Amino acid sequence: MTITIRPATEDDLPQIRGIFEHYVLNTVLSFLVKQPPSDYIASRFREITARNLPYLVAVDDKTQIVGYSYASAFRGYMIGYGHTVEISLFCHPAHTNKGIGSQMIKRLIDLLRTTRHLTREIGYDDHALESDVKKVIAIMAVDETAPGEGLALRDWYKRWGFEEVGRLKGVGLKLGRMYSVQVTRSYRRLTKVLTASTPSISSYTYSNPGY
Repeated sequence: MTITIRPATEDDLPQIRGIFEHYVLNTVLSFLVKQPPSDYIASRFREITARNLPYLVAVDDKTQIVGYSYASAFRGYMIGYGHTVEISLFCHPAHTNKGIGSQMIKRLIDLLRTTRHLTREIGYDDHALESDVKKVIAIMAVDETAPGEGLALRDWYKRWGFEEVGRLKGVGLKLGRMYSVQVTRSYRRLTKVLTASTPSISSYTYSNPGY
């Protein structure tokens, strides 16, 4: 299977919504507990892209979306956090453990090295500043009763230059249980000098995906 990573479009949103709803209703990858409103995905997509942050989809050779990922503003109502973004990544439940997540996070991090996005302060929406990205965080639930304390996802992020920097014990309730939430942060330097070879937000194609 050949995978292409490209910017998401409005036409992709129904498939993205289907993937997201699976994780909302069946997992703790999101702490939403009910089916999200019909305009939730579209609203988030427009907010993220309006800030000039990347929102990507992974598409197979039959044009099915097999995953999506994006970077969103961290506490986006305060300019002081403008240099920090939070990343999210979801694979289609029928296409996990195929290396698709690795392809998406690699492309996402490559783009964030040169991203300049708009930051705003609450109450001053007409006064936006442009910021580069210095810190990238990922936040995830931890099932401490699972094998290995449920840290497989954290360990996967570590392979991409992230480190655990904090854990909030028992702050999330879903599926009848309390879960801790873990914060990981990239410790690799993201910013670099722009050159002619700097990647742009265009389609990247991968064959025989794997870790």
